[in-house]
Amino acid sequence: MKKRKYPILFAFLGLCLYSCDNLEGLNDDTKAYVTPVPEALMSSAQEQYAIFLNNSSVNRNNFRLYAQQWSEVAYPDESRYDMDSRLLGNSNWVLLYRDVLKDLIDAQNKITAAPAAGAQAIVVKQNKLAIIEIQIVQVYQTLVDLYGNVPYSEAIKTGVLQPKYDDGLTIYKDLGSRLTLAISKLDPTQASFGKADLVYGGNVASWKKYANSIQIRLGMQLSDVDPVLAKTLVETAYTSGAMTSNSDNAIFQYTSVKPHFNPNYESFKSRADYSISSLFTTALNDLTDPRRDFYFDPASKKGGVYVGAPYGFKADVQTVSIFNKALKEINFKGDLFDYAETSFLLADAANRGWAVGSPASTHYTNGITASMKYWGVADADITAYLAQPNVAFATATGSNAKERIAYQMWIAYYNRGFEAWTAYRRLDFPKLVAPSTAVPAAEGKVPVRMVYSHLAPSTNGANYAAASSAIGGDKMTTKLFWDKY
Repeated sequence: MKKRKYPILFAFLGLCLYSCDNLEGLNDDTKAYVTPVPEALMSSAQEQYAIFLNNSSVNRNNFRLYAQQWSEVAYPDESRYDMDSRLLGNSNWVLLYRDVLKDLIDAQNKITAAPAAGAQAIVVKQNKLAIIEIQIVQVYQTLVDLYGNVPYSEAIKTGVLQPKYDDGLTIYKDLGSRLTLAISKLDPTQASFGKADLVYGGNVASWKKYANSIQIRLGMQLSDVDPVLAKTLVETAYTSGAMTSNSDNAIFQYTSVKPHFNPNYESFKSRADYSISSLFTTALNDLTDPRRDFYFDPASKKGGVYVGAPYGFKADVQTVSIFNKALKEINFKGDLFDYAETSFLLADAANRGWAVGSPASTHYTNGITASMKYWGVADADITAYLAQPNVAFATATGSNAKERIAYQMWIAYYNRGFEAWTAYRRLDFPKLVAPSTAVPAAEGKVPVRMVYSHLAPSTNGANYAAASSAIGGDKMTTKLFWDKY
């Protein structure tokens, strides 16, 4: 696992000092950053996107609950899919548009406008622009995967206060083109952002692998709605070179310095709001999964076994097992994308007969192995796990290959709630069931979409109404365009 412990944000910035005889400068605040430099903007955007994926605040990120890996014990409202009381649609909307996309686009514009003298400087500039473009594509895909139709062509445009919502499939197709072009512009022999890049430290070769893995994911999201385009995106990305080991993982390494620490450190420093769900616990117990001691807190076993909480119901935290305390350590790493995910996506592609180098069984095995190695499972335990009939690809849990892949994805995506929930929505396995306590708006179903911001009807009413109508209603039960089954 690559670990890069860079000081987060602005440490590399400086300002030009005025000369002593510049009297006009006496009233200037020489310690303030009047014009943010693009490196700082990108660093900030990277941190905010990592917060979106990794935090587990009930006000922002309940995806571990929607995937039923966790369950609340004392205050189970979010396990019951209450999106409205905490205005969840708005919090994610604001974070991704204002705190991530705007900074990335501003950084991109500043780099574009800055002169580059010499051939090498031109290539470095091109690398920077491509790396930012890759991140912009990823964030827009996230927005579509959350809401469906969203502002895109008119988003973050000067003077546009009420942007139209673009069709989700149209956005996806454009993102595929943008991503392919950005990858083609990367030159791994030259530098980029250096330490301002808080994911790969400016390593362009790593960004190329990451971008190709993103393209594989984007392609697989399209696999049931536009299989021709999906196949092209996936096979092109595989040939170009995606992640091939855990050393390629996109990791955001939090520090022990406030405020740039793991967002769960503060949230759970003195609280015990979550347990492992009984569904997830039972699944791993039945498989004798060696990741249990890394996913869960061994000290929370009951009678020597892990016991989950019934999903969507109150429970006494003293009677159930909880997540491993490592997950809330101050500098616990944030997983943005990893080799395990790449492998499972390729397994799904291979199962469809696409040319991705190896059969589905190989990619499936690679995904399980990568997940276990990431968490620290011993090689002997990995071998024993893979040898079990209910794990081996030909006979594993699930009635067909698609379900077998989906089931192990669900397990491997632990602590990556958004992607676990997204994979469940696309692949429809395991068969999650809404609790009887679910809010009426859930209509007895597991949510398959995040509702729009509660401010949208009043701030962008006509466009909001058109978008809601186009997707089939602004409801958590409205399926996105790629969720065909």
